[in-house]
Amino acid sequence: MPFFVAKPDENLVSWLDRGLLTPGSALDLGCGPGRNALHLAAAGFEVDAVDLSPAAIAWAQDRAAETKAEVRFLCGDAFALADTALAGPYNLIYDSGCFHHLPPHRRLSYLALLDRSLAPGGHLALTCFAAGAVGSELDDRDFYRRSGLQGGLAYTPDSLRTLFSLLTQRELRRMHDEPPHSPHFGEPFLWTALFRRGDGQ
Repeated sequence: MPFFVAKPDENLVSWLDRGLLTPGSALDLGCGPGRNALHLAAAGFEVDAVDLSPAAIAWAQDRAAETKAEVRFLCGDAFALADTALAGPYNLIYDSGCFHHLPPHRRLSYLALLDRSLAPGGHLALTCFAAGAVGSELDDRDFYRRSGLQGGLAYTPDSLRTLFSLLTQRELRRMHDEPPHSPHFGEPFLWTALFRRGDGQ
């Protein structure tokens, strides 16, 4: 499984290196074994990281202990935790591979979480399946007729811009293809997108 390598996303590294993201509070949605959460902590962020899988959270906690990284890992549904356990608002909400596994009706919960938990001037950073490369391209009605995510939903740039139309796009591109020896994760079947919330929102 490519998402379970112990490497941060190349786009996250790039945004930090170019100063598009600056340290603050961060929420890593669907953090898996913590590869991006640990990189954010090393870059000076105060990080909450959430995943449904107890095994992934245990693995992430072990990695954090090895590197002495301070990350608060939470096991559960981020949408259910949003009103109780999450310590937002966050300057950054980072999602590497969570959004494309949500059925269409959960997008409302996702947007509601952003509305509650993303600070004014904060960023949503996203990687998700690219239409034409991988994932299901069924429209929403056909999705419910056939049922099942079929591995995940694929998006076009226009569909992402429409879904996150209340945010300002800063970057939207294919993830770079990183070779096996690279210290960063990168697969070209994914979009990488960086959106910013307005200061007054």
